[in-house]
Amino acid sequence: MSTTGPGTDVNEDVADEDLDARPSTGTVAGPGVLRRLTRHIGPSTTAVACYLAAMVLSWLVIDAVGLDPLTLRGAVTPVAVGAAVAVIAIALAVRFASDRLVGAIAGVYAGWIGMMLMNALNGTPFGHNELHNWDTLRMSALANRLTTTWGSTDAFLPGLPSEYPVLYPWLVARASELLDRPTWTLIGDMEVLFISASALVAFLLWRRLTSPPIALAMAAVAPIVFMHGHKSYEILTLAVFVPWALATFAGLPRKAGGLHWLPAGIVGGLFVCTYTGYLMFGVIGGLAIIVARLLRPDRRPYLLHLLGVLVTSVVVSSWYVVPLVWAYLTETRNVVADTYPNAVITEDPVPLPFLEATPIGLLALAGLFGVFWYRTREWWAQPTLLLVGGIYLYWAGYMLQLVADGHTGFLVKTPRMVTMVLVTAGVLTLARTAGALATRLRLTPPRSVGVAALAVLLVSSGLTAWDKWTPGNPKGFADIEPHVPHSAVEPNPALRAHMQPGPDGERTEFVPPGLVATPVPADRLAAEVETRLGADARPMSLSTDMRLYAYELWWGYLQRGHYSANSLMRYTERSAELTELAAIEDPQQFARASANTRFGGIDVFVLRKNEDGWLFDNRITFEPDSFRGGAFDIVDDLPADLVLAVRTP
Repeated sequence: MSTTGPGTDVNEDVADEDLDARPSTGTVAGPGVLRRLTRHIGPSTTAVACYLAAMVLSWLVIDAVGLDPLTLRGAVTPVAVGAAVAVIAIALAVRFASDRLVGAIAGVYAGWIGMMLMNALNGTPFGHNELHNWDTLRMSALANRLTTTWGSTDAFLPGLPSEYPVLYPWLVARASELLDRPTWTLIGDMEVLFISASALVAFLLWRRLTSPPIALAMAAVAPIVFMHGHKSYEILTLAVFVPWALATFAGLPRKAGGLHWLPAGIVGGLFVCTYTGYLMFGVIGGLAIIVARLLRPDRRPYLLHLLGVLVTSVVVSSWYVVPLVWAYLTETRNVVADTYPNAVITEDPVPLPFLEATPIGLLALAGLFGVFWYRTREWWAQPTLLLVGGIYLYWAGYMLQLVADGHTGFLVKTPRMVTMVLVTAGVLTLARTAGALATRLRLTPPRSVGVAALAVLLVSSGLTAWDKWTPGNPKGFADIEPHVPHSAVEPNPALRAHMQPGPDGERTEFVPPGLVATPVPADRLAAEVETRLGADARPMSLSTDMRLYAYELWWGYLQRGHYSANSLMRYTERSAELTELAAIEDPQQFARASANTRFGGIDVFVLRKNEDGWLFDNRITFEPDSFRGGAFDIVDDLPADLVLAVRTP
């Protein structure tokens, strides 16, 4: 079988007859008991079992030992464990030729990614960058809101469906109910699960399409093409996209790894509910793949397959899509989320990952060569080329749109998708080329050559992940010598998880006092409001600190960051309403106007004191005297210069 050709049954070993090949010493005919029991346990089953075992063991050990990940010992613990496991895995791989062993290594690698993430977040209840930027604030607030409903809902406003894909925060909300823990303490756990699962799922999907060693190489690179830990759901969907698209739309027969329309549609529906961006970027290439297949004979079964995929995807995603589409058709929209002038656009104006002098860049370069060289000779080359071309067309169209009206179509995220498609093509290209060269030169490379290549890829990928997801720079800054002053520590998303104080203002277990972020006294604010409005009150509020909504179920009149705003909330109009409200200085007039804005009344204000007044954001500052006419109770002894104004009943 070609090294890059479609795989066989996922529960069968390619060379099973070579395992334990030795003269029989017994008189009983046929395989032994153990052989009979394991005959139908293939690399995919082995990978899942080893992943689950590694994750459970990692959780037990980290919970028992509890090392500080900000210290040298804590920081290098995953490296030490990984090195020991790598030595054992290499020794076994050199000695034994088994697809099950490859599956076991894939599962252990994915479990090691999980262990490294657990270690990085040990001592903090928060996830990467949680409550630090608008995206993570929205996600945490949405998870909190979804504890009140099983359907789609907006994080901040009543009566609106969620515009952002809702499955990830929905799972956090359901876990919160099951475990009886606040949602903000579960985001980090969900990140560990999703990121580590990206390597496992990549192996399982690619195992259907190619040989286990190549699938292992795909698993190695899956988590490191895009490494924003707080976007774990994007890491997982990015790992899934290419093998799912090829297995669903390339027209492969089932025996060659093609997906049946039912599981393909289920994955597609879950994709829509988890992150739609990659579907948007890939739709042109996907349609091109479909057209290319329709130009070949025997179109009717393929069309029926596409219909099944479409219907299944719609059904699976309907709980999220139907309310949103209905709202789009019946409500006024104000799209501002894709007007964010991201600096990355100018730093990397044209996505050319194959020019980077990194292992990922070299794989992308090999993939660029392969999709053209093997376009008519390998089943994967033409569909992959069409995917890459479609993504570049999307990017080019929205670059023109950006110049025309400032809307980006989120094109800043297209480079990571170009990279993933080319990197997977690069792995397939190198495997195909190596096999062809060996055949032409009449060489039979020892197994250790392939083992060494995979070991280098796995180790380099693992170290890249460790460097990105271990808290702070330099690593182990809390006790390494020479001493690192706090001012010299460079925070990364993992360190910010430790820097974030809780709703009671207390710092996390290991972070030094000098690195603690500005607190938001959510518990104190909630107590003050409950005293005045009752324990079950969910007032409409306006808060300068959006972290409040990750802790409390209050409604939010307006988000501070419009780049993550639901288009149905009509951000620009609401902001203009607040600008007019802030211009009112008379207390009685302000009380009436704030109770009767175009979009309803505001009962709770959480603002920040500065020399100009009480600030909501950089554009809107209220006059303090506007709140002092008796219509509001004011609490102005809060930390972080916050002030609370609650409308009197």
